[in-house]
Amino acid sequence: MTARTLRLGELAHIVGRHNSPLSPRGASELDDRESADNLMLVCADEHKEFDAVETLDVFTVGVLRELKRSHEDRIRYVTGLSADRTTTVLRMVGQVHGHEVELSRQTAATVVVAAKRYPLFLESYSRHGIEIDLRPLPGESARRPDVTWSAGDRSRSYYRLATAVIDDVIEHQLKRGIASDNVRHLSVFGFARLPLLIHLGSRLDDTVPTEIYQRHRHDESWCWQDSAPVVDFVSRLDHAAPHGPDEVVVLSISGTVNPAEVPVELAGLRRYEIRPAAIPSAPDVLGHRSSLENFVACVRTFLADLESAPTTIRRLHMFPALPLSAAIALGRLHHHQVHPELAIYERLDGRYWRTLDIGLSTDKGETEASDGPGFTSAQGSGVRAPHARAAARRGVYRRAACSDGCPEE
Repeated sequence: MTARTLRLGELAHIVGRHNSPLSPRGASELDDRESADNLMLVCADEHKEFDAVETLDVFTVGVLRELKRSHEDRIRYVTGLSADRTTTVLRMVGQVHGHEVELSRQTAATVVVAAKRYPLFLESYSRHGIEIDLRPLPGESARRPDVTWSAGDRSRSYYRLATAVIDDVIEHQLKRGIASDNVRHLSVFGFARLPLLIHLGSRLDDTVPTEIYQRHRHDESWCWQDSAPVVDFVSRLDHAAPHGPDEVVVLSISGTVNPAEVPVELAGLRRYEIRPAAIPSAPDVLGHRSSLENFVACVRTFLADLESAPTTIRRLHMFPALPLSAAIALGRLHHHQVHPELAIYERLDGRYWRTLDIGLSTDKGETEASDGPGFTSAQGSGVRAPHARAAARRGVYRRAACSDGCPEE
């Protein structure tokens, strides 16, 4: 910018320049002390810290050689990735009932590089990729809640604010990046309450190849684990009531949803359950990437099978106990022009509340026609989450043309 030559780095010696007590780490029989193997390019502050008398017992010859080796290995690996291995990182960070996790730019970059992709942090995204930060929003903190509101009302109020933030980032950052051909692959990291993760997934463009990452509870990492078992999933009819416009889906993946806790006004509806095929539901059930792929395949088949129902299904009441990645994948699977609306329920204060709806049209007539179980109950209606791809006509449920519109996850 100034057209002036500035020194931004310094050459530091691992073994000191001179075999002398006055030269840091200089006591050595090394002959060629100016060779590239004995030099490191560092900033001035780091150079001073390496050579300070107080830190010579910390920054030994062995430590500095290992730092140089690991850094050169990383640079060699990253620069060896081809251009088509770049990915744009999308991070959504919120609190889950007062708890949050560390999900920094560096954390995401490390995970993506381990997956043999190069994280692209575009200048237009402030060098932080695409970040959706829900933590400043009121209503999702650990402080004592407003007792004059029910748990369902508090969640719905919070979701109105949170979905607006999500939609704003998607519209003004992600979609613009896709339109300008700057986003060709997406790596998604999400930590937030399940309804918001499902909403985020529903807003992701299904034409862009996308990798969704899972946070593993046992070691708090985000990397897929090749040593983890590959889990299959099954769907089954749990309550054989007649088909109707409203049906219930229980997703017992990371935990078990007790059917007895389904709100009484939904108890008589036809109900399905999706769960692991051969093992109990557990928080870390999605340790292997193929397990998430199997979950996606199971839900996709389930939604396609509903097409054969003799009655048009307009709404699925969803009771999710899901890992984070599965919630995002569920939202991404849902096609607003094809599938029934999703009414998402959340267990709060010992009961289930309908807190967020996915796929509702903003058309007044269609909204009125959407009234059904749960809208006039004690739970109240869920927050309506309209989507730009909502169908012009609701109530039509046809099979997705997966050869064109359902790319592999």
